[in-house]
Amino acid sequence: MTPRPARRARERERLRRLVVRVARAADGGLHRWAQGPYESTLTVVLLVVLAASFPVFAACAVFDWLFGKHVAASGQSGTDAVPLLIAGASMAIVAVGLLRLCRFERRITERQTLTALVLGSFAAVAAVAIAHLATGVVEPTAVATAFAEAAATVTGTNSTTLHGTELGGGMAVLRAAGQWLGGAAFIVVLVRVLPHLGVGGLDSDGGVATRSARRLAPRRAGTMGRLLLLYGAITVLVAIGYAVAGMPLAQSGLHALTTASTGGFSTQAGSLGAFGSAAIEWVAIFGMAAGGVSLPLMFLAIRRRDPGRFIRSYEFRLYVTLIVLASAAVALWTPGDFGSEHVRRSLFAVVSVVSTTGFEATPLLDLSTGSQALLMVLMLIGGMGASMAGGFKVVRLLTLGSFIGRELRRAIYPTLAQRLRLGRSTISETTISRITGELLLAALLIIPASVVLAASGLDIVGALTYAVSTLSNVGPAMAAVDSTGHLAVVGSTGHLDAVDWLGRTAAGLLMLSGRMSVTAAAVALSVAMYPAAAAIRHGQWRRRKPAEPSAR
Repeated sequence: MTPRPARRARERERLRRLVVRVARAADGGLHRWAQGPYESTLTVVLLVVLAASFPVFAACAVFDWLFGKHVAASGQSGTDAVPLLIAGASMAIVAVGLLRLCRFERRITERQTLTALVLGSFAAVAAVAIAHLATGVVEPTAVATAFAEAAATVTGTNSTTLHGTELGGGMAVLRAAGQWLGGAAFIVVLVRVLPHLGVGGLDSDGGVATRSARRLAPRRAGTMGRLLLLYGAITVLVAIGYAVAGMPLAQSGLHALTTASTGGFSTQAGSLGAFGSAAIEWVAIFGMAAGGVSLPLMFLAIRRRDPGRFIRSYEFRLYVTLIVLASAAVALWTPGDFGSEHVRRSLFAVVSVVSTTGFEATPLLDLSTGSQALLMVLMLIGGMGASMAGGFKVVRLLTLGSFIGRELRRAIYPTLAQRLRLGRSTISETTISRITGELLLAALLIIPASVVLAASGLDIVGALTYAVSTLSNVGPAMAAVDSTGHLAVVGSTGHLDAVDWLGRTAAGLLMLSGRMSVTAAAVALSVAMYPAAAAIRHGQWRRRKPAEPSAR
């Protein structure tokens, strides 16, 4: 292996030390400030997320002043700047003031860690919802709409009631940056939280999820830095590709943020199809496909200059195979001239769904019924583990496939004793139980969610497909019809716009559950309900307790 040049090694070491010093200074400053009488790590997490919204809002306000006219449909700049600054400063002042009254707990349990993850996500959603209300993008009384829009922003789901042309420059960049920052936060959670908790089997010994993420550096801070650097590099490359393909510079940056994060928000009402450019669609195809690839796998292949690492990965081979076979099936099943445009649009639809990005080059209604059903299956599967994509993840599918194969062999040979393997790694029984539990929880969640969405204004097909789409963080769903049989809902904006406040609240909760993991959401709900359940049990015990005999 060729040694690095000494100068470049020193520069990287200096950069690493600078990042570590900044992180330690911020952490130390937080611990020195948060030394109040109330001991609650969960409250500290909530307040820190709210306070961190101010620099994001301020950056969006500056962008609105400088480049808002290049993004806003009205051509004006600065329309969102003042409301964003006021909202961000107000939240930061209140959060910093309350932080002074709190302090970290000495020990935090796994259940509290999961609850902190969920509570931090809700805090980010609350901050973005306040921005929607403050800028007037959403009516002040439409709190459920603001919640759903904010959930789509934080979780990277292309489901909205707003067209990109209706937004000012500040809100357009906030929504795009929110999806990108949500992906960056997922990387931090991937390295710092999931390996210790084993949420939904993502700590499986398949060698492609959190276990491979821990191999990148001896310290977790180094691993996070490497993955975030790769994430940023992909974003820059996609932005350059969009600009070279002919997209305006400001819009290429915003679309790069939502492509690398597999979020799917667009500044155009017709998504990327509105540009009418084959070059832009090809850039999006490669960008979305990269967003569905495991970041640790990609980093190791680049760092060690070993492209064969992709071929040796079982999960990557299955991921590519799904894309190729599904694209061929969609192209064959969908009527039309079998030309380059037909093939490109079919590939675009498949990659957009399997990476859970949700971009549209052509409406899903133009595809055949068989193609739409196939895309629904791909929504459930999603991308690779430790990637930006949502869904069930390919690594879990491979693990379940190995488990089913072993159980079938046990039906023939009842005394068979065999451990599950994925490649050269062994899969524990605990991992299998977690993956199965995650799948069952997701299925149990989709059923009542579909009922709520159907009662809120969608037909049964639209409700079921939209529940699957939001839980997988995709966004677009199958077409829905009204009571007269006429087409009522099409595209990424129609389903959320067609339901009432209850349906929008349910859609927002589905987005959050899909991004955080259904297991994490269920554990956090149990923690929130624990005081009430304990009070009920205590009250029942006191009523059943026999009366003491009176003293004579």
